[in-house]
Formats: sequence, C-alpha cells, structure tokens
Amino acid sequence: MSAAVVSSRDAILDSAGRLFGERGYRGVTVRDIASDAGVSAALVMKLFGSKEKLFAAAKPDESLLSDLDVPASELGATLVFRVLMRRERGLKEPWAMLPFTIQDSPTPDAARAETRERYLAAMATLLKDATPDRRYASTVVALMTGFGEAVRTLGMFDGWDFDDLVAHYGAIVQAQVDACGETRT
Repeated sequence: MSAAVVSSRDAILDSAGRLFGERGYRGVTVRDIASDAGVSAALVMKLFGSKEKLFAAAKPDESLLSDLDVPASELGATLVFRVLMRRERGLKEPWAMLPFTIQDSPTPDAARAETRERYLAAMATLLKDATPDRRYASTVVALMTGFGEAVRTLGMFDGWDFDDLVAHYGAIVQAQVDACGETRT
C-alpha cells in the first residue's frame, strides 16, 4: 500500500472510531465518515468493502491494556489518567465505545462474546488474574467501561480537578487490582 493509502486508511479508521463511538453504528453513514476523514465515500468502500467491515475494523481494541508498563500499585490511577487524557485531547475513547460496539453491531451476540473475551483476556493477563471466573479482571473492565462512558457520553465529573479525579476514581479501580494481587499471595 502506498503512503497516501495508508494515511487515508488511518484517517478513515480514526473518523469511524470517533463517529461510531459518538453516534453508534446506525447513526453514522459511510458518507459521514468519508466527509470527516476528508476522503471520498468511494475510497472508504474500496478500502473496507462495507460499513459493517469498517465498523469491525474501527472497534476499540484491547491494545490500550497491552502497552501499560507501570507497577501494579499505579495501575488504577494510570487507567483513569489515560481516559481523562484522551478526553482532554479529543481522542476516541475505547472504553466508551464498548457498548456501541456490541449493541449496534450487525451481529450483537457474536460481538458481545468476542469483545468480552478480548477485553477479559487482556485484563486478566495484565492483572495476573487466575481466578476461574476472572472476577477481578471483570470488575476492572466494568469499572473502566462505566467510567469511559460516564466521562465521554454523560459528561460526568465535568468541573472536577483532573488530579483529584485521577486519585478518586483511580483508588476505586486500584482496590480491585490490589484485591487480585492478594489472591496470589
């Protein structure tokens, strides 16, 4: 692929991820995405084949968990900090996109199972959660999904001091991280 095609593909994925995250699958057209990305709708279709395939390619991924290189004692605050930094920078929020990814998917049951497994596996690996039901990983994923959705969609915590919010909500997440660690000792 040429550099221009790669650049256009990245722009399309960025626009699609943000627009799907804001409006859901049904609320976004290929033309909306193309316009936002500064490309033609024909190019979007050429690169992705269909709106459904574009939605699948633009969905949030668990890589936001794989590049965390912090001590376990800082994990809760780091996860919260990253959500708030993405909000400050106007970047898409993968945690807030999770409900849209599933509910608006053309195949919601398959999307639910696949997304749940990807996020739980990544979080369980990060936490070293060896419980049979991955209870700590499940709880942290739920806390972060709720936080991402509350911050981005509902505008919760507007007016809070950034550092105070990191400390406050980070401590809530950290309690589960620490509880998981206690099961290993």
